[in-house]
Amino acid sequence: MSNRFPSAGPTPTISDVAEQAGVSKATVSRVLNGKATVDATIADRVLAAVDALGYRPSMLARSLSLGRTNTIGVVVPDLENPMFQEILRGVTRAAAADGYRVLVTDTEEDPADEAAAAREARRRCDAIVLCSPRLAEPELRALLAELHPVVLVNRELADSPVPSVSIDYASGMEQVLAELHALGHRHILYLAGPAASQGDRLRRVGIARARSDHDDLSVDILPAGSALVDGAAVVDTVLQHDATAVVAFNDLVALGLVSALRGAGVSVPSALSVVGFDDIPFAAFAVPALSTVSVPRRELGAEAWIRLRDTIGGAEGGHPLVFRPRFVARESTAARPAASPSVWQGTEQAPSSPELTARLGDRDVLVLHDGSGVEPTDAPRPFAHPVTSLGGTVVTESAPDDHPHHVGLSMAVADVDGVSYWGGRTYVAGQGSTMLDNHGVQRITETEVDAGVLRQSLDWIGRDGTTQLRESRSTVVEEFAVPGVGSGRSALRVAVSSVIQTTGSTVTIGSPATNGREGAGYGGWFWRLPADAHRSVLSADGPGESTAHGSRAAWVAFVLDADGSADPDASDTTEPAPTPARRPTTVLFRQPAANAFPWFLRAAEYPGVGVSLAATTRTTITAGTPLVTGLEAVVVDGTLDAEQADAIHRALLTAEERGTEPRSTEPRSTGSDA
Repeated sequence: MSNRFPSAGPTPTISDVAEQAGVSKATVSRVLNGKATVDATIADRVLAAVDALGYRPSMLARSLSLGRTNTIGVVVPDLENPMFQEILRGVTRAAAADGYRVLVTDTEEDPADEAAAAREARRRCDAIVLCSPRLAEPELRALLAELHPVVLVNRELADSPVPSVSIDYASGMEQVLAELHALGHRHILYLAGPAASQGDRLRRVGIARARSDHDDLSVDILPAGSALVDGAAVVDTVLQHDATAVVAFNDLVALGLVSALRGAGVSVPSALSVVGFDDIPFAAFAVPALSTVSVPRRELGAEAWIRLRDTIGGAEGGHPLVFRPRFVARESTAARPAASPSVWQGTEQAPSSPELTARLGDRDVLVLHDGSGVEPTDAPRPFAHPVTSLGGTVVTESAPDDHPHHVGLSMAVADVDGVSYWGGRTYVAGQGSTMLDNHGVQRITETEVDAGVLRQSLDWIGRDGTTQLRESRSTVVEEFAVPGVGSGRSALRVAVSSVIQTTGSTVTIGSPATNGREGAGYGGWFWRLPADAHRSVLSADGPGESTAHGSRAAWVAFVLDADGSADPDASDTTEPAPTPARRPTTVLFRQPAANAFPWFLRAAEYPGVGVSLAATTRTTITAGTPLVTGLEAVVVDGTLDAEQADAIHRALLTAEERGTEPRSTEPRSTGSDA
């Protein structure tokens, strides 16, 4: 039994067509090639014979007779790289529209194979697209003379007649480093690509320019490669550097690094920011989504074909075309982590000290008192004062003449079932502000420091000695990189948060406003600013005290001007030590988005900002619904505008949404004022 496929009969040849039509083979060839010199009657007879016999001309023979193949070759260094896949797709689609097909050759990043592969492709094709060639310039120039017609992609040669399309990778790297610098990163690591890559050389040009623009920027270069495995392979070396951000040669290297970092237990971006290049399709779908430099990959391929098509037709290939990429910020980049964690020191070098000092480096930035020295009528409670900017400006006030019970930053509530943890007078309906014997005490029962976070437990004790509330409190003090407009400087960030529970069934929190004094809804975390500072108010809803007070603006800010260091109306000139001149300072305040209350804000009468736990109605705390509240402040040396303040808020909000800050695991209060 034969194992051959059954024959379909002999394939008709051009001789068969000529015999059927009664003409020569040359006449058949002229008809099939569209020559106009053949009589129409004879042409019709030839075409009828073609149809009758089912003749199909040999494409190879036709190409040889016409001197062209309608095929172009594309030589790429790595076909596994999605960047080159997308360029190839752009070439293929554009060429197909003009009746050309594409033959692809992958040199696997081997410059030694590149010239031979390109020559072989040229023998089979009408022209060549040479994509990101790795050859040294002298060898490349010699090769291009042999390959004509040819176009270069991602490689330029000065004074060369060969047309080219490329990406301004130097500009892309400048954009990346500028963005990272704006996020506070000063020590950055670049994972370099193949040594023969012009794209890598251009990225290094961008690094040099960025260093020139930013004197405080340090960029180390680490050889890596261009594949996923190259990024994963250097993870140990990356972790040995003290860089806070890494820029990879391309997205594949970046994604390989991110995967290896995850395996090493390193969080991106909270511990290390990572940026790629090229914006390959799955960069946006990685976890975290990869920040990268987007380049028009398919447009690059399409423009390469246009120039090659013109060259095939005998025209000039046009001037070199250079695309400018753009930085795309996604989830893999964030503000630089604090340069150093806060160190809490007690006056007696013990956590139970009446005073604890938060230090950043060699600077004391916050002193926390346990409240034992506060007068009974001022509602003894823990408080922070002085809080000092990184530039040395004090931004809190304690026991000022206008309100002696204002003590820096503290949790102060005017009415907890009739007990005042605010201090001073109590508003009584029909009587006004009245001094009552109703002042409670907040007493610290436990203190510990965990990874730089100060955690404390407190009892809220009424005048009769009954513990009304128990609170879990945390305080974070750290250095913060100012993002966006006005970046390049660090600021002080202070964040306090509380989870407050009842010791019984139900407790209600009120304020003078809920007791009848309109607009006086104070009570909650409260920050008293210096009385001697000339100030103006900004907020997410607009400028001015009246706009911010009572609002739920995403943020509010005080701008403390330089000329507010002393009272201009003071007549006593005998003071031996005048107050030092105040520097311009801005303090921005925000609340956790999930537990935000209205703002209580005063600027004209005295400067202070607080969380309004009972702005218009009382807030209820039950055994099942503890109260969760907090206040976050960023102290910036200098005067900020609303745009700059909003950039800080957005950076803090992003960090909050990513959960990069320790948060309470207690259930959230449902009793916030509505």
